[in-house]
Amino acid sequence: MVFSFLTLLHLMVLLAVSLRIFSRRTAHGTALAWLLLIVLLPAVGVLIYLLIGERRLGRTWMKRAIALEPQVRAWASRIPATAVVDPGTLNTGAESVSRLATGSVGLPLLRGHRLQLLADSASSMRALIADIDAARSSVHLEFYIWSAGGFVDDLVAALVRAAKRGVPCCALMDSLGSRPFFKSESVRELRDAGVNLVEILPVNPLRALFVRLDLRDHRKIAVIDRRIAYTGSMNIADPRFFKQDAGVGEWVDAMVRIEGPAAWVLEAVSLSITALQTGVDFAPPPAPDLAAAGDSAVQIFPSGPQSAMRHVEQLLLAAIYAARREIVLTTPYFVPSETLLTALRSAAIRGVRVILIVPEKIDSRLVRYASNSYVEDLLAVGITILHFEAGLLHTKSMVVDEEITVFGTVNLDLRSFELNFEVSLITYDRAFSAAAREMQRRYQGSSRALLLDEWRARPNWRRLLENAVQVLSPLL
Repeated sequence: MVFSFLTLLHLMVLLAVSLRIFSRRTAHGTALAWLLLIVLLPAVGVLIYLLIGERRLGRTWMKRAIALEPQVRAWASRIPATAVVDPGTLNTGAESVSRLATGSVGLPLLRGHRLQLLADSASSMRALIADIDAARSSVHLEFYIWSAGGFVDDLVAALVRAAKRGVPCCALMDSLGSRPFFKSESVRELRDAGVNLVEILPVNPLRALFVRLDLRDHRKIAVIDRRIAYTGSMNIADPRFFKQDAGVGEWVDAMVRIEGPAAWVLEAVSLSITALQTGVDFAPPPAPDLAAAGDSAVQIFPSGPQSAMRHVEQLLLAAIYAARREIVLTTPYFVPSETLLTALRSAAIRGVRVILIVPEKIDSRLVRYASNSYVEDLLAVGITILHFEAGLLHTKSMVVDEEITVFGTVNLDLRSFELNFEVSLITYDRAFSAAAREMQRRYQGSSRALLLDEWRARPNWRRLLENAVQVLSPLL
């Protein structure tokens, strides 16, 4: 009798959750992964699904997001024409990428930029601190991780100095990514100096009942005086001290320093998530009148879980299909969707040289197993896969034909495509693309190539484990 009751309860729960999954249009791989987990581990699977199975931002956030989208698009439509470039001036492939970017998020192609690639955390932080020390009107920061120690203490001191001389300073910090930092002495120093701290997507057990806790603000944005900005892969963390017990070496990051109208556009992107979190009106200041800092054309491309569309995946696909000669990608986490995998394989088959650079060691064993399950399919069509051996390569970059570069916070995994708030810089500048490609070549020099015959010779148990984890990869 007890067995029959438990069996009936199991079947009812399985049916209820299955109907819930099928009531939403989900990628078939994701739906099957959830069903498999629930069948194999009924109680645990159901609990995990209730916690992280759906992109629940919460009723308040979603109401704000629905109201905010037309406001952001209306603001974008009023960007001064003097700052906007007609995509028709680009070559055919770049034009298609630019038009898709504008159609997806409403932000146009912008002119008049000077770009500087900063290929390591130390130089990035030195430049950022110098700009904060020179700030006159505003400092606005938004980063996923803040971690005290090393040069982060120098950044905190620079923010305190700026606030004390009357410069309005605001710092957005993801609640989960920066959790230890909120308990540090640095937070007290910043608040005492008058820096406005905003905790994004607060984490607590009660919210877990209503909001998916692993939806995170993964962006890295700094804007100074609305004319200088930074974005890229670097968190506010000194790699000499950050996660040194993880056994992966120092994190290797890169940032881009931007002068030009993209700076105040990035500030507006950050103000949009401030509006989502706090409920304040989305009202960026008027566009400043800036002289052209250079001749680079760029686009800002924000993405996030408030949209049902995988906008950033569509952007990457457009860039891959636009390639004629070469695609080089760097990412710490490579767990692609089937469409992205197909695009990369198709590029290689049509004769495009495709190079994928990933770290030898990463801080997630499950992600490594899932990533390895794709290696043979990629090597078999001639894609070069390099394992970076000089630390955890955290730079997220894609250079296409040394003409188009996508650079920012997006990893090549479903978490970045669906769950995180992200931001990308798209450049249509040969000089910047050449600099980014040179940085990638330095990564290649510290990497070893995977060979197809050697890969196929790995133990069968390893292959089985990797494929088994890959089935559940939509849940990672």
